Amino acid sequence: MAGAKESPRQKMIGMMYLVLTCLLALNVSKDILKGFVTVNESLEKTSQSMQLSNEQMLSAFEEAAKQNKSAKAYYEKAIESQKKTAAVIAYIEHMKKKLIEVTEKVDKNIADTMRLRFVEKMDDYDIPTYQLIGSDETKPSEGAFSAKELRGKLSHLHSELLALIEGMNKNKSTLLPKKDYEALKTKIGIIKPVDTNEMEDDIKVTWEIQNFYHLPLAAVITNLSKIQSDIKNVETEMINQLAAASGKLVVKFDKFAAKVVAPSKYIRSGENFTADIILSASSSDFKDDNMQILMGAKYDPVTKSLIEPGTPLPLVGGMGKVDLKTSGQGQQNLSGVIKFKNGKGEIEYFPFEENYMVAAPAAAVSADNMNVLYAGLSNPITISAAGVAPTNLVAKVNGNTAPLIPAGNGKYTITPVTTGTCEVAVYSKEADGSLKSQGAPSKFRIKSLPVPFVKINGKYVFGTFDMKKLEATSLGAIAADIPGFDLNAKFKVKSFVVSVLNNGTINEFKCAGNNLSEDAKKAIGKLKSGSKIFIEDIIAMDPTQKEVPLSNVTIRLKG
Repeated sequence: MAGAKESPRQKMIGMMYLVLTCLLALNVSKDILKGFVTVNESLEKTSQSMQLSNEQMLSAFEEAAKQNKSAKAYYEKAIESQKKTAAVIAYIEHMKKKLIEVTEKVDKNIADTMRLRFVEKMDDYDIPTYQLIGSDETKPSEGAFSAKELRGKLSHLHSELLALIEGMNKNKSTLLPKKDYEALKTKIGIIKPVDTNEMEDDIKVTWEIQNFYHLPLAAVITNLSKIQSDIKNVETEMINQLAAASGKLVVKFDKFAAKVVAPSKYIRSGENFTADIILSASSSDFKDDNMQILMGAKYDPVTKSLIEPGTPLPLVGGMGKVDLKTSGQGQQNLSGVIKFKNGKGEIEYFPFEENYMVAAPAAAVSADNMNVLYAGLSNPITISAAGVAPTNLVAKVNGNTAPLIPAGNGKYTITPVTTGTCEVAVYSKEADGSLKSQGAPSKFRIKSLPVPFVKINGKYVFGTFDMKKLEATSLGAIAADIPGFDLNAKFKVKSFVVSVLNNGTINEFKCAGNNLSEDAKKAIGKLKSGSKIFIEDIIAMDPTQKEVPLSNVTIRLKG
């Protein structure tokens, strides 16, 4: 049996993964991070689909092993390999949740249920790198849930699976055809960590560095999901090849399992919960007209009959489509029974049950540069709400006459007029045109701008400072600025007074604007070393055209 071929969906996901990985080396934008989220969700969904398929194959394999003793040894080896792969997949899943926990700084219980698309710090490089690599990339750490530990588990899994199929070929009861053995050996090889042996910045690019060093959390999680998908692919190939090698298993399913597949189990209150309820096996006997999905039905496994009949769900392409309006919050339950008539005309029942969580709407409003807003300035803020596109959000300001102007992609600018507080309320635009609140409004303090400092010749000056006479005679404009202030707060000097002490006489010059008057320049030019120049009564205009008095400065001439 030849090696399993990838589906078109798997090929597409692989291509997207490669493209995003290449883009990551060039630039990390929010669009690229969103791309990783999309690929990660596709990888996880593909792994889930393979898990269902593997469970069905193993069930059929088990039935064949009961009826044919020659298939039993192959089935036991398939189970053994599945347990080994499942353990490593579970370890990686725990690693992903641990990364979200430490990066997002949330409780473990929250991290265990948090999807990547709702992680705020998915662009964080430092914490994932420290968690997986440590502080020295040349000597990766060997702690719990480190990249080094993961490498060891993958290498061990690779060795165990190779040993398993090699051991089978030493036993007459579990011989593998040469073609099948070589195909499995090649497939198992994809999970073994391999160094590139390339050098970058005098550092050897190891498998750990290549996959986890200085990458944003979104990329790290996606890489881990890719590894899980590769392992699950190996698991699938092992089951398929061993089933085929048994020579007794016909790939025609006689046993089925009911499954509920939902895009998300965590949705906002008031939104619809959607899911596919499927009998996820392929068979020539599988037709739309020989299956019923009974919502709310109950099945008695003892009598093998229905206790409660339930309500039939319409079928589309052999699948039942669920579309339930949610109202309350917390855990909700979906259950029923699939009634199926097999190829022999016998009626079989397959109960299903699934829980999902309904969460309250919640919007996030954050100031981009400061934790407060400043009156008179255009303060940039970002608004988002889980499950709502930025184009469907509406924001309103309460408590302050503060214009809120959209800037695209969830970005806004807010310009408060007065100090105090204001609240930003967020709503979603519903299909019927109504607005739905996205949680409690976000409250912000509004402060006045800090008093700026005086700048002369491009340098901040305070109190009394020394200046060479040559520099003083060519004194440039008097400026005002706030050091280290992130927002674009422009001040303009309106006027100031220059006083000079020369031969015991004080001469005073009033200067309009931010430049010295000609008389002041002449007076300064006559001063000797050791003389002082007093710059006082400095008045600046803030962005709201409010007058702001600045501190006096004194220049002491040297040389």
